Amino acid sequence: MNKISLTLLSLTLAAASGTALAADPAAGEAKAEACLDCHMAEDFSGLSAAEIEAAINGILAGEAAHPADISEELAAEDVPDVAAWFAHEAAE
Repeated sequence: MNKISLTLLSLTLAAASGTALAADPAAGEAKAEACLDCHMAEDFSGLSAAEIEAAINGILAGEAAHPADISEELAAEDVPDVAAWFAHEAAE
């Protein structure tokens, strides 16, 4: 019985935290300004926000090559917002 209760509580908390931590495309627009020196929203056409976020995180982690050092201009906590903005703009 305890495992079921714990599982249900965990799922409820996970669902609530996902909503609370949802990315904000409007906030991402200002944060993406440095990216716009080289990229256009169309560069991300066909990619979801999650895919864009994973690509940016790969660059920040040093796992993917990128011509510019974006770590000085983009904080890890800004990545979901920036990814959401690029995904939104690319879809339009």
